[in-house]
Amino acid sequence: MKIQSVIPNNRKRAFQVKASKKLFQLPYSKVEPQPSAIDPIARVFVDKELGSEGFTYVLESGKEGTVHGEQVLEYNQDPHYLRDTLLYKLTMEAQKRVDASPLSKREIVRRLGTSATQFYRLLDQTNYRKSVDQLLSLLHVLDCDVDLLVRTKTSSGKAA
Repeated sequence: MKIQSVIPNNRKRAFQVKASKKLFQLPYSKVEPQPSAIDPIARVFVDKELGSEGFTYVLESGKEGTVHGEQVLEYNQDPHYLRDTLLYKLTMEAQKRVDASPLSKREIVRRLGTSATQFYRLLDQTNYRKSVDQLLSLLHVLDCDVDLLVRTKTSSGKAA
């Protein structure tokens, strides 16, 4: 996620982060070091050293903090970020299962009814153009059951 701009909002005690034509909020309480009335933000900027995928802020005391765009997306529960996270986790599990499987890769490709190239794309954790159902098919071929667990969040924001 390329960050276009970031503005500290001391009234809301949050950073306003503009990226991908959306405006996100990230509370000061979610960063370290935390800005405060005693040690406010002196400077904030989109960090070019992070490829504009994060921002850095400097407090009046000289303490410095850096926030990556993924932290902002995770806090805001962005659906695209959550999908990509799910794809990543499923891909990593599929990689482990393929390595541990008694089936040859050629046999897995045959059972999937796909090409070797497509099979290797499924196992590439940096490829986010694949679908969840393709990974589910692969895991099914590897004799895995995949269950989706939905839980109610607790008031602290963590799953119960």
